[in-house]
Amino acid sequence: MNSIKRIGIIGNGAVGLLMASVLADDYEVTIYGRSATASEILITRTGVTEGTARVSFRSSQVIEETEQDVFFVTTKAHQAEEATARLSGSVPVFICSNGIAHLDYAKRRGFHVGVIEHGVTKHGDVIEHRGIGRIRIGSMTNLDPIRFADSPLHITWEEDIEQVIVEKLFANAIINPITALCRVPNGALATAPYREIAQSIYDELLPLFKQDVPYAYIDSIIERTANNRSSMLRDLEEGRTTEVDAILKPVIEKAEKMQVSITVIPLLHKLIQGASASC
Repeated sequence: MNSIKRIGIIGNGAVGLLMASVLADDYEVTIYGRSATASEILITRTGVTEGTARVSFRSSQVIEETEQDVFFVTTKAHQAEEATARLSGSVPVFICSNGIAHLDYAKRRGFHVGVIEHGVTKHGDVIEHRGIGRIRIGSMTNLDPIRFADSPLHITWEEDIEQVIVEKLFANAIINPITALCRVPNGALATAPYREIAQSIYDELLPLFKQDVPYAYIDSIIERTANNRSSMLRDLEEGRTTEVDAILKPVIEKAEKMQVSITVIPLLHKLIQGASASC
């Protein structure tokens, strides 16, 4: 699988365009989105990395699995199942959505998963690369490691991808709801009163997972993305559907199944739902 030449990216949001614009330097890239018109698009990238790329754009309704060597799914979590309905898994598919709701689906379909750590925003076909991180991918089955050309995306193979997914869940479950409701950048969570709320969420998450996620990891994310406005905050500001159900609802259901009492996380879930309804 290291002879990858063609990459399909499902989802033309900020992350999808970032990946396409960088990967186009080394691969034949096709973006799949909702538009019914096949075309070629020019992506302009600004910020910590700069560049332009022309890539093919096709409707996600006409995906042909054999046309690509690997797929990255960069849609919102609630769109992942519909976006991958035409794929069988015979070509590796990495779902890079937030939360843990897609893990069982990925296992059932024979797909794989990834975590995006880059900061990026979108303005039309212009994207601003706000922070460099990694794209961490891995398999919950027996897929052999896949390696990609060195690039600013820093795509790395993780042997324990579920640990990585849980770490990202902790960060998303803590940072996204607080910043969205309080309308503050990520860095605010390092100070009172936001830090106390963050600690309360962390304390409720900790007994629900076998994986160890030290709070120092959360602090490192807050520090590294201090100037960023979270995706959930931007979704509320722009009247889009948030990923609160993908991030918090599985946590609430897990607590109920384990008969662990939590109060802060369900309250935040309801508050975000209410804020979304009023947009």
